[in-house]
Amino acid sequence: MKAYILSIAGVILLSAVISVIAPSGKTGKFIKGTVRLFILAVMLAPLFGWVKKGEPPAISENAAISEDEGYLMACAELLATQDEREIEAYLREQFGVEGEVRVERGAEPTFPRKKICITLSGIIGEDGRIHIMTRVKEGVQQKFGGEVEVS
Repeated sequence: MKAYILSIAGVILLSAVISVIAPSGKTGKFIKGTVRLFILAVMLAPLFGWVKKGEPPAISENAAISEDEGYLMACAELLATQDEREIEAYLREQFGVEGEVRVERGAEPTFPRKKICITLSGIIGEDGRIHIMTRVKEGVQQKFGGEVEVS
């Protein structure tokens, strides 16, 4: 499709240049007419392809549009990476702790957060660790949503 649009744009630009350069007499009219026919041929090129192959592809009201699974997965991974950075910054700002964050997003079109795994580091004392883990889990769940696992 991109090549088709670029070829139409190129032919139109070429015809504009030719119409400026062409002489004003009968020869100029012939050249301009030939260029117009060439533009028409370029615009109708997809129809020639359909005639060669048979009928044009039928467009049905019930036709299903398939999803590009690879593209959706790549988008989900990019969003998950962005989430990981945001959550790490949130942990530093809100709770003053460092941690490794891993986010799993679904490849559905809405890219829902499936699971957020947080591994906290640098916390001394078991009671303090349990308390901060509970606060982190509640805070992250409230702000970002999804299932949160803190260790």
